[in-house]
Amino acid sequence: MKNKILSISLCIFGLFFSINFVAAQNNPEIKLDYGEELIVDSDLDGLTDLGEKQIFKTDPLNPDSDNDGFYDGAEILGESDPLNNLSPVATKIVSENTTVVENEASWAWYVTRVTGLLSFSLLYIVMFLGLSIRTPFLNKWIEPIYSLNIHAWLSIQALILVFVHSGALLFDKYLQFTWLDVLIPFFNKTYSVELAFGVIAMYLMLVLIVSSYLRKYINYKVWRITHFLNIPFYLMAVYHGLYLGTDLASGWARVFFIYANVFLAVIILINISVRINKFIQDKRHQYANIRQSNF
Repeated sequence: MKNKILSISLCIFGLFFSINFVAAQNNPEIKLDYGEELIVDSDLDGLTDLGEKQIFKTDPLNPDSDNDGFYDGAEILGESDPLNNLSPVATKIVSENTTVVENEASWAWYVTRVTGLLSFSLLYIVMFLGLSIRTPFLNKWIEPIYSLNIHAWLSIQALILVFVHSGALLFDKYLQFTWLDVLIPFFNKTYSVELAFGVIAMYLMLVLIVSSYLRKYINYKVWRITHFLNIPFYLMAVYHGLYLGTDLASGWARVFFIYANVFLAVIILINISVRINKFIQDKRHQYANIRQSNF
């Protein structure tokens, strides 16, 4: 019961954090102090150079930082992301009499972002717990809170969120994805590699979770080999989030994401070295026993 309460608490906390983080990304607090500096807009995109450097993190010398065909200033007015060419774009229609700014940031766009952040957060926890329980300097802290039930339950929740994350893309009016785009790797030519890695990672995740629940029906060696798919799966998920995630495009979130995964990579390397060392020691022990038996 305690394990379920802990798992549910993690999911709820992650959900609120993801929603608030996405909201904060779309509504940044703007504070600029020009002092005695000249107010300059070098690239004539409607944003001052200081604003581009300090607030929006766009290129003050490039009017279209994400190369999606819309000026950075127009995207900011339309509450779009000028650093991500996947974000809903503010379309400016200019005629002799009127100027209209339209923004198609539908609910699907925010659902995709929130579920993407939350699913990856749960996935990170699953990977961290699974690796730490086998890592010498971490297992004494992780062992009291670790259990296979928590590991499996969080994995299932992460997979469900991945399905929601993928499904929500079908309702986004700007992207106009089809089932083939979200189910077949490399089918979408616009975001080929980044999207394909996300699709492949989803399938690998499904295989890993199903094989874990069917473990008692599968040969142990086959299960172990299958479980090593978690490394390429996680690398693909990281690449997908780093290069296609709107909320990880820049700023402190991207830096935190990178360092958190570098930390996890270090744990993976330590884990691998421990396993190799154990394998060598076992072989030496077997060899010593064979020599003793021969004498």
